[in-house]
Amino acid sequence: MKLGKKKKGLLSEGYLWILLALLIYGASLGARKNPELLERVYPAEWNRALIRLLSRITGPFPFSLGEAFVYFHVFLGAVLLVLFLVRLFKGGAWTLLSRTIAYLSILYIVFMMVFGLNYQRPSVRAHLSLEKTLYEKEVLETMNQALIERANSLRERVPQDEEGVFTLSMEEGILYEKALETYEAFSWEHPVYAGTYGPAKGILLSEYMNYTGITGIFFPFTGEANVNTKGPDLLFPATVLHEMAHQRGVAYEDEANYMAYVTSLYSEEEEIRYSGTMLALISSMNALYRVDKEAYRTLYDTYSEGVKRDLSAYSAFYKPYEGKVQEQATKVNDNYLKSNGQVSGVRSYGEMVNLLLEQFVQKGRIDL
Repeated sequence: MKLGKKKKGLLSEGYLWILLALLIYGASLGARKNPELLERVYPAEWNRALIRLLSRITGPFPFSLGEAFVYFHVFLGAVLLVLFLVRLFKGGAWTLLSRTIAYLSILYIVFMMVFGLNYQRPSVRAHLSLEKTLYEKEVLETMNQALIERANSLRERVPQDEEGVFTLSMEEGILYEKALETYEAFSWEHPVYAGTYGPAKGILLSEYMNYTGITGIFFPFTGEANVNTKGPDLLFPATVLHEMAHQRGVAYEDEANYMAYVTSLYSEEEEIRYSGTMLALISSMNALYRVDKEAYRTLYDTYSEGVKRDLSAYSAFYKPYEGKVQEQATKVNDNYLKSNGQVSGVRSYGEMVNLLLEQFVQKGRIDL
């Protein structure tokens, strides 16, 4: 008896995944206008539990699984491109293309469920009792004065190298442990950020990341907070705390920067507190420079010599790495942020100043 050839259904080539990805994309657009509905359907608590699970699974590995994930997919992309060109002449190109799109749809779905939908959730203000408010330039100046005093004071108590530039005294692994302890201390007062997560991890090809200007990256597919270990020490602890904020469901860059600062205040290590304070000071002074250059110069003169040396060394470090690669990486990052609703793109890296001002005025101090 001759068997008939089995017919392929509409979903046989992965169209179901493509359709589901489109539905999730549409739902994410709707959630921007109605975040309360998202919270009812997919609570942030569930999302953080999912990231914690991924993080605890991948945490014990001594290397970044996320980095390996990226390299594998770069190789896979090259192989698929060659296969597609071959099948254009031999047949089967459409099948390969549809299956590739289906696979990319699966990756998109996983990304959205693990991290992407967090772009539609309420601000960290909701958890830290801050009210969105705009303040005058004079308030910004006063806050900068407070940050400068804090930075100058901390700078006197942190280690420096033979050239008088701030340098970390602790090894990389110890820093990651101290960062976990910092978040643990912070979560005692803000339990929404509590929980056991895997430690931050260094990127193997960190040296090459310097050409992109990227200092850290959170890998949603593995729940790992990854950092560039070949940059200056000045903002390295703050970068670790920043990526760990993403790990805890904080999506926006400006809010992750703010979280890096406020969590650093809970650290027992002055080196971590200094790094977080310098991140806040750089952002806040840049904001002042844009509105009043004269006021900026006046306040800059009040920096201690140690702080000035640290900033000069930080700027000098990245000079050799500037170029086309960094420009293109910035454009890619800018488009990624805008595609997720962060309409100001990379400019939002300076928007942490609004949160700092709200904290400064509404809580009456520069710390929590």
